[in-house]
Amino acid sequence: MKYDDTTNWTRPPISWMHRTPVLLAAVWAGCSPDANAPLPGTSTVTDSAGVRVVYLGDAPLDVVPRLALAPEPEQVIRSGGDDAFAVLYDVRDVELLPRGRIAVANGSGNEILVFDSSGERVATWGGTGDGPGEFRSLDWLAFLSPDTLVAGDRSLRRVTVFNAAGQYVRSFGTVDAVDRSSNPIPAVPMGLVDDGSLVGAAYSQPNPVPGSDRPAVEIVAIPPGADSMHAIGTWPGEEVAIFRKDGLLEVTQPPFGRRLHLAATADGVWIADDDRWEARKYSARGELRLIVRSSAGSGLVTDELLEAFIGERYRDAVEGPALQEMKEDLRAIARHTTTPSFGMIVGRTDGGVAVGAYGLGTASPRTWITVRLDGTVATVELPAGLDVKRWGTDWVLAVVRDALDREEIHLYRILAGAAPGW
Repeated sequence: MKYDDTTNWTRPPISWMHRTPVLLAAVWAGCSPDANAPLPGTSTVTDSAGVRVVYLGDAPLDVVPRLALAPEPEQVIRSGGDDAFAVLYDVRDVELLPRGRIAVANGSGNEILVFDSSGERVATWGGTGDGPGEFRSLDWLAFLSPDTLVAGDRSLRRVTVFNAAGQYVRSFGTVDAVDRSSNPIPAVPMGLVDDGSLVGAAYSQPNPVPGSDRPAVEIVAIPPGADSMHAIGTWPGEEVAIFRKDGLLEVTQPPFGRRLHLAATADGVWIADDDRWEARKYSARGELRLIVRSSAGSGLVTDELLEAFIGERYRDAVEGPALQEMKEDLRAIARHTTTPSFGMIVGRTDGGVAVGAYGLGTASPRTWITVRLDGTVATVELPAGLDVKRWGTDWVLAVVRDALDREEIHLYRILAGAAPGW
């Protein structure tokens, strides 16, 4: 089978939008005095099995209160002007540590870079390799109170635990649990729950016949010690298009293809298929706890939107006959008449969820709907180019690019006077 340069099976073909819990922080802007009062067009019910269902109606952006971020970041982390090379490159994840420190999963060197509250780099942990404390594909970070940092490795299928001083403590993987899964391929570590349970995704290969396919993904939770496994469920994964060309099968991601999204939180995991506007919260034992859904319609795919999608897909590619041929291939397999129902989901630090509207790349602002566990709903619009990695109770951590396309880390604070609980 032949793969073009848009497909890389060494990396999970599922989009977690990039990977680890991505959270947002904001403040009320003109909300009603009673933050828990029902909002027009929304409702919250609990069914006979104890599952809370939050229904947002068909136009939640028109009725729920809006939030706002501080206009400027409080802290900026960037490579120094006299650096011989960029310190930050291919940032995979960012995590806030005690005493205002920030840990960065730097993909280019498989290193964890630690910065103090003034933005100075104070430590470098990890590095490329297979040994203790090393990584082949550093993917995400998770802080466990009071002083533990956990890092996920996609290629080695394991997580590594560091203490507050950056010393290696232990590693554990998903290989030992493969015989308790219906999928013979070890799960890829995707995130961590506060009780130490590891959330993983076991991927299936696409059916090698021409057409559209969404290979199944089994989501599992592995408790501390990796001596057992809880199967949360199996869902359709990232959509691929398979077509025959020059006697070979080509595999690529089709325009506006549907995806599965996952976001681990303190007490469970959110899972959502963007074929419809719905997100489900499961405990680490696989118990369904909360459903958030809307009947809002998807956007229509126009010729202009298709060309914008193709332009975004290949914005860094070199012009030439090969590029034009790949663009024609995408036009030929573009079959969806509507966009995905949403762009991505992220977990809130309080266990709730934020759902981002569908958009192309980071060129435009993106509107988010946030839902607390009690069903309280609000919206916020992020500025263009803000790739949020963490959303706490009073801060936002995000990756942005400067005018020279260099990556920076920005910390935003919630404005004074935020409504309680947000």
